[in-house]
Amino acid sequence: MGQKKKDALIQFNKDNIMNAAKVMFEKKGIQAATVDDIAKEADCSKSTLYVYFKSKDEILNYIILEEMTKLKTLLTDCIREEMDFLKCYQRICQKLVAYQEQYPAYYDLLLGEIQITDQDILENTVCGQIYVVGEQINDVIEQVLVRGMESGQVRKDIKIVETVFYLWSGISETIRFARKKQQYFKIRLGMEKQEYMEYAFSLLLKGIQP
Repeated sequence: MGQKKKDALIQFNKDNIMNAAKVMFEKKGIQAATVDDIAKEADCSKSTLYVYFKSKDEILNYIILEEMTKLKTLLTDCIREEMDFLKCYQRICQKLVAYQEQYPAYYDLLLGEIQITDQDILENTVCGQIYVVGEQINDVIEQVLVRGMESGQVRKDIKIVETVFYLWSGISETIRFARKKQQYFKIRLGMEKQEYMEYAFSLLLKGIQP
């Protein structure tokens, strides 16, 4: 068998196991799903699964990398399709809301702590790749901020990197909080989840406007 066919078979088997893991994570939850569950869903033996992944955590990390890459593409499309800072900011918020609604479990995973070491980055492990993609996502937000500063829509005295984290944490946690409290908002504020989020996103923006 040629090397290309071997590589294709390896990727096929890894994809099959990852897809099976996604199914089981959805059915049982990430904590409850076991390697045995994943192997059974993938129609392979547990020993075969361990040929491609060291553990359930490693499978999960590959899924996180896949989802982060997907998210990076969504955000990159925002800055490519919309040049105006304000509209780009609004589109990024909308894309993140849509992603959370479609993939709530993975959204929470992406916001969780991921153990990454300097060695992971040097050796380009899956955790190292997660770090790199995370930095690329930060770079997208930074480009948006720079665009806003150049157009006079963002204060020029802000610290860029710190403000990237301010926006990223503010937007992402607003979305997660709104999901959990949407019934409360209706009762206490008379607001739908979307209305609350739009208000919160606008307040975040005011913190960096001239």
